[in-house]
Amino acid sequence: MIENKLTYTEAAEKHQVSYNNIYSWVNKYKKHGPKGLEDNRGRGKPSELQTEEERLDAEIEALKARNKWLEMENDALKKRRKITGSLKSQELDKKQNT
Repeated sequence: MIENKLTYTEAAEKHQVSYNNIYSWVNKYKKHGPKGLEDNRGRGKPSELQTEEERLDAEIEALKARNKWLEMENDALKKRRKITGSLKSQELDKKQNT
C-alpha cells in the first residue's frame, strides 16, 4: 500500500480485506517495522514491542506465577515430610509393641 501509494480503501479492495485491517497493519508497520506485522497470537507481545509498563506488568505476572509454583512446591514438601514422619512413627510403635 505504501509503495504503490494506494489509499486504505483501495488496498482493502485490492486484497479483499477490511479497511480496519489495512489501517491497523499500516500503523503497526510504521511504528515497529516488519516486526510489528509478525503473528504472535498466543505468545504475547514480543518484548521489543512492549511499552515499559507492559514489560513490567508481564514481569510481575511471571513473578506471581513463579511464587505460586514455589508455594505449592513448599506445601507438597511439608506434606511429604509430615507423612514420612508419621510412617516412621508408626514403624517405631510396631517395633516397640513386638
